[in-house]
Parts: sequence; structure tokens; C-alpha cells
Amino acid sequence: MEQNNNFWNDAARYGAILGLLLGLSNLFETWVALSGRLSLYYLMSIEWIAVVVLHYYLLHRYTRQRSMLYPKEVGFTFGQGYGFLLTISGFAGFIVGIIQTVYLHLVLGYSNYIDRIVTAITELVANNGEVSASMEPILTQSIERLQTAPTPSIIAGVWGGIFSTLLFGAIYGLIIAGVNSRAPRPFDSENIA
Repeated sequence: MEQNNNFWNDAARYGAILGLLLGLSNLFETWVALSGRLSLYYLMSIEWIAVVVLHYYLLHRYTRQRSMLYPKEVGFTFGQGYGFLLTISGFAGFIVGIIQTVYLHLVLGYSNYIDRIVTAITELVANNGEVSASMEPILTQSIERLQTAPTPSIIAGVWGGIFSTLLFGAIYGLIIAGVNSRAPRPFDSENIA
């Protein structure tokens, strides 16, 4: 029972750390998108790569730490690593969803957010020259769809954060759980004379 209790405590703690990191990254990316400044989009690309690498590193590190709790006689299966990693991702996704939802619905206001996105898009297009005749209807239709789309519910925002983080965790988990899994070695004990 102690091992199971530690599982949930560790997953929640690591998920909170990862969730705060990814939530702050999301706020930065939203700020850049709303700014409409092309130079910041380059910075956002670098930030995104750094967050992807850090996300992978933290999940790998946390799963590795978990695998070290199991003695070599018992081993650490792929399923144990994958389950732990997905649990961390679920907790992290919940925090990311809460941060996104609070920022978009309570701090910024969703209709204000859409207005600022439309303004940023039109400024980017205006600063980069004219739009070709074939692209203009597509751009106009995209902006109209943004403006007429229904406001997502708070629950949808939280589920969106959970889903996106679980998706990354599931993809990373295939590699990380495979690397950290160890077959049991019951006869590899130092106590054998």
C-alpha cells in the first residue's frame, strides 16, 4: 500500500511542477500571439523547442527516479513506467487547463481574446504586404469563423489542457518507458555466496 501511496504523491508532485512549467509556457505563447509582432514569433519558436526538450527531460527524469525505487530483483516494467508517466501528464494537463481557462475567461475575457487575435492577424498580414487574390477569401473566412465560434466552456478548456498534455505524454512515454524498463533479475543478488 505504501508503494501505491507514493505513486500518487510522486505523480501529483511531478505533475504540478510540469503543469506550472507548461502553463507558463502557454501564457507566454498566448502573449506573443496577441502581440502581433513578427520578431516575437521567432522567440516563441525557440521557446517552444526549449519547452519540448525540457518536457521530455523532466518526464524521463521523473520516470527514471521512479524506476530506481524498484530493486533489480523485481525490475521495472514498461507498463509501470508508462502508467506513471501518463499519470504525471494527467495531473500536469489539469493544471495547464486551469491556467489556460483562468487566463482566457477571467483575466483576459474570451471575446477580448478573439478580438485581439483578429487584430494581430490583420496587422501581421498588413505588415507583410498584400494578400493574393486566392488567399483573401480564405483569410476572410477564417476570421469570420473565429468571430462566430461559440465560446468554449470552462470544462472544455480544462479538458483541452488535459488532452494536449496526455497526448505529448503518450508519445514521449513510448520512448521513455521503453528506455527505463528493466526485466527482473532474481538471481543477481549480492547475497548469493
